[in-house]
Amino acid sequence: MLDSPVQEIKDKIPILDLIQDFVQLKKAGTNYKGLCPFHSEKTPSFMVSPAKQMWHCFGCGLGGDVFEFIKQIENVEFADALKILADRAGVELRRPTSQQIQVDRKKDVLYEINAAAAKYFAKVLWESHEAGAEALEYLRGRGLSDQTIKNWQLGYAPNDYHYLENHLAKSFDKKDIELAGLIIKSDRPQPSTLTPQPYFDRFHDRIMFPIINLHGQVVGFTGRLLHDQPNAGKYVNSPETPIYNKSREIYGLYQAKNAIRKENRALLVEGNMDVITCHQAGFILAVATSGTALSEPQLIVLKRFTDNLLFAFDSDSAGESATRRALELALNAGFNVKIAALGTAKDPDDLIHRGIGLFAKAVEGAGNFLDFFFDQTFAQHQAETVEGKREITKQLAPLIFRIADPITKAHYVRKLAVGINVAESAVWDIINKLSVPKSIRAAAKERRRDRREILEDRLLGLSINLADASFLAQFLPTDFRDENRPLFADLLALRRPADQFRAELLSFSADVDMKEQQLDPQPELAKTASEFQKLLTRQRMLELGSQLALAEQAQNKAAVEQLSQEYAELAKKISN
Repeated sequence: MLDSPVQEIKDKIPILDLIQDFVQLKKAGTNYKGLCPFHSEKTPSFMVSPAKQMWHCFGCGLGGDVFEFIKQIENVEFADALKILADRAGVELRRPTSQQIQVDRKKDVLYEINAAAAKYFAKVLWESHEAGAEALEYLRGRGLSDQTIKNWQLGYAPNDYHYLENHLAKSFDKKDIELAGLIIKSDRPQPSTLTPQPYFDRFHDRIMFPIINLHGQVVGFTGRLLHDQPNAGKYVNSPETPIYNKSREIYGLYQAKNAIRKENRALLVEGNMDVITCHQAGFILAVATSGTALSEPQLIVLKRFTDNLLFAFDSDSAGESATRRALELALNAGFNVKIAALGTAKDPDDLIHRGIGLFAKAVEGAGNFLDFFFDQTFAQHQAETVEGKREITKQLAPLIFRIADPITKAHYVRKLAVGINVAESAVWDIINKLSVPKSIRAAAKERRRDRREILEDRLLGLSINLADASFLAQFLPTDFRDENRPLFADLLALRRPADQFRAELLSFSADVDMKEQQLDPQPELAKTASEFQKLLTRQRMLELGSQLALAEQAQNKAAVEQLSQEYAELAKKISN
């Protein structure tokens, strides 16, 4: 179990192929380079070595093999990463341990239940003349071809409260079906026995849109009402479950991810039908949020594939508000944003039905987000009144502030000043007082290595690559971090490292570091050891300074004398 499946998976999944599903990479010598998906950065420091089957980020220090990458990117433990990669590689895992059974069983059952439900809804749509015929005609009437309907696994939930429950209960426990969010247990007791009534279906009389995760698994559903019903929402979504997080999933991303990576941009629309219509019309970059406003976790996922977003939200007031909120989040996350003007069309689906060429023109002619909001804001407020000037400035100044290019920023400052007829200096005063929130990516996983960590890892990596442990003799085990201490001891004793994986990772890191900076490894080893020793000495001197102050405050002459002597020796060591 420990070696065979793991090695077989590594052999079948080239690390470059895997990581390119999540990160845009460019060739850099024998390696590949891109922006790290685990911390915020503008200059690429994330390296992948196809030869070593390893990855490493020089900014945050994370690194490893295909398993470590999936653990980090999916935020899962090794058992889950093993399952994900085994499915991808087509490797049958040996009989799992009892612990793995306990961890995986429930999720596996929920995936099976959702897959069975999707198949059932589709079967009803296509094969049930009584229940599904009207739903099928509705979808065809919306312009969807039969092939598109099948490709997106669309279905229909009949207007019956126990149809799905009875079907799934033949194969699954009702408690698990409830946990999957597909049935609900009533809290209304029966008059005779005072026991709870049976379960009932969550979805009924609804067009069903399966929500598929990045691995192609059905994790939930969106149901659109087919017939108007009093007190019933037009759309109903699956609740949060152990396999479905609605603030993380992005509808259509599984189908669109390769095109998004290839063209380095994503088309963000509001509704499920908008996504499907876009794809059918050839706009295969389209994705949408899953029944929620655009969220930070969704942007973090999108950031793996592109830095460029093109918004084509609905043109009503709600759509404009959603665009504004989404825009601010996207700008804070470091995306480049454009907005497609839909004109009098209410949404992308409507514009495409008016003419595919019209939508193509809107997409390709998408303008700077600020031009869009300038037009919108000036149309909504009177620039001649004091109140109007204040409101316009209040809405546009934060957006202008986020522009990095000084020429572009100056252009829009002047445009705003002219538009509201005030001095440019007044607008600049407002802009310069603003501050931007932390980047979403930085807030999500902010971790940068300090100089000590960089020097420590480089020292060990160069010692391995040059087979030279002589510079390590001047250090103590306590000078190294816990994860490096065993490796330091093995190198110092000229033993084969017990943690071979850690040794390979630091070796790879040091090798790429030298090539990237065009440095000679041999003199760099001596230089690194010297700088590391100097840094450790200075840190110790800072500690002694604090201890000295306490000793003097306590009038402890013996301690003051001892600490002063050690401080002087370290100072002499630094000067030498």
